[in-house]
Amino acid sequence: MLRYLFLGLLSVLLTSSCAIESPEFMGSESMEGFKIDGKTITFNAGIKMSNPNWFAIKIKRSMLDVYIEEQYMGKLSLDKKVKLKAKRESVLQFPLKAELEDGAMFTILRYASKENVNIRFKGKVKGGVWLFSKKIEIDETRQVSGKSLQLNQLGK
Repeated sequence: MLRYLFLGLLSVLLTSSCAIESPEFMGSESMEGFKIDGKTITFNAGIKMSNPNWFAIKIKRSMLDVYIEEQYMGKLSLDKKVKLKAKRESVLQFPLKAELEDGAMFTILRYASKENVNIRFKGKVKGGVWLFSKKIEIDETRQVSGKSLQLNQLGK
């Protein structure tokens, strides 16, 4: 019993002394497999990320609010864990699900004719190493071409 207590205390001390650096988003590579079912859109997003840590990180189930031009569109959720390998840049496949608000599709179509549109993601993403996990606050705004919002362009 004392041995397990010592090992537990030792692991807490060792991991608390390590600085965990946040993974870096480096851009999106692809979006494919779009399925629209009412107000729900499911798809896979290939996202390029870099992990500067010497250990792998699991990105756990998370949910973000999505805004287009500061108008609330709905929630974007990651329903499966994704593993980011240590000391490496990787393109990870994220299975995502978007739950849209009433009227969001019409709003998307309205902004599809604009040259550039701001999309904002806000919320907390949960990541972890072994038994330890941390929530990271995300508030990112990306500018995309309005053409990328056109329904016939989804997945291209």
